[in-house]
Amino acid sequence: MEAAWPSLSASLSSAVVAAAVALVVAFVTPSLKYGFDKRFHRRKLDIEYTYEQQKELRNRIALYKGLLLETGGALRNRLANFLTHEADGWLRGRGRCGESGYYLRSFAYRILCLVAACRLIERQALYVDSVVAARSDRRFLEAMKLNIAVWTRADLFEGLPYDGGANDDHFFRDHLTDMADTLYEDGRLLSLKEFGHRLVADDDEYLTVFTFLDGACRQESARFRFDRLIAVHLVLLATLNRFGYAYQRLPYDRFAAVARECEHPVVLANLCAMVREYCLDEEDGFRYLVRAAEGVGAGQ
Repeated sequence: MEAAWPSLSASLSSAVVAAAVALVVAFVTPSLKYGFDKRFHRRKLDIEYTYEQQKELRNRIALYKGLLLETGGALRNRLANFLTHEADGWLRGRGRCGESGYYLRSFAYRILCLVAACRLIERQALYVDSVVAARSDRRFLEAMKLNIAVWTRADLFEGLPYDGGANDDHFFRDHLTDMADTLYEDGRLLSLKEFGHRLVADDDEYLTVFTFLDGACRQESARFRFDRLIAVHLVLLATLNRFGYAYQRLPYDRFAAVARECEHPVVLANLCAMVREYCLDEEDGFRYLVRAAEGVGAGQ
């Protein structure tokens, strides 16, 4: 009898362990499995959401990226041409937008076309969760914002005697974008000829951009618009180097040559700060911009 007790006790212990395991399997394991499945499903949904949003944003950007590259290339070429012929006075107006010469009129047109293209891309991003965008697409959107900001931010002239409230040498963002938006109708940009008809019909609608350009040149007394054009030129060079076609990419020497045209090096320092603010300083092209701008500031 005494010899049987340990055997019975061992059997009972085994039964208790088996029962405990059965309880764990019956009650705990499903709970663990449910928690795991829930987390897995949530993670799967997050991945699917991110993928769909990235895909949608990329498709929306693709609608207008070609337009951006074409209008950006056209304006970049005009800015390069302007540096060559600045002393020839081709930007002198005749008092009225509708009577302006080809050079001034087409210059204004190219500025507004580029801003219109940036705006089209910005608006597409409103319908997508761009927070989860792929890095390259997110940087592209930041570059669009910078291409508008370089026209509109008065702090580009921080450190200079410039009245930001007067907007003589910069544009108020809403005014600039409103002008640019009018150039896009029925799924296309107006042609230069159609733009000219608009000028004749309403001489004041685009007056601000003509006033900004009219007579712009180096070494203007108490004016800084020439340096803003240099900043715009550098941002366009960087944008096309990073996001453009192969034939639009230019060597560093081109960036350095444009940067050396700046009359006030503090403008280049402020431009570099803007590039960093938009998280673009580590991107191809924009690295050239920062290097060239800082080289001028260092007297290189």
